[in-house]
Amino acid sequence: MENILTEIASFKFSSNLQFVSSILKDKGIRHETDYEKNCLLADISNKEIIKEIINTLNIDENDISIEDDTLQGYREWNQNMYNPGYYTGGKVPFFTIDTNNYLMYGFVTLVSGLACLIEVLNSKNFSKTFFWMSVILICGISGSMFYQYYKFKRKQNRK
Repeated sequence: MENILTEIASFKFSSNLQFVSSILKDKGIRHETDYEKNCLLADISNKEIIKEIINTLNIDENDISIEDDTLQGYREWNQNMYNPGYYTGGKVPFFTIDTNNYLMYGFVTLVSGLACLIEVLNSKNFSKTFFWMSVILICGISGSMFYQYYKFKRKQNRK
């Protein structure tokens, strides 16, 4: 005897239909999907089980309205992404704006790096290569911070 498939549920979005279909496949429930009509087809004997599963999934079928600001920003970025020097907005990190803090950042990096190097010196698996690479890295980062602070102060003195 051939099973007759009936429409169990219809969905507004095909992604919801696909989601429900994947859940039903995981549970081993036989069904078919019609993506042209966005409906779920199954045997009438499984109707109550499938309805119960769909109700537990809390599927949202509401339309989503896209804000114009988001699309406007994207369009601006899309038109000007290759223009050199064109700034399309966004939030600039605070540490790039206020270079007055670079002296503190340099000292914190230097002190914490030296503390880590002392720990490396006292460890059982001491490696000269790792130690000297760490020294160079810490000095490079701290030196860069000190140099940025120096440039900032020199620029302020010119004003």
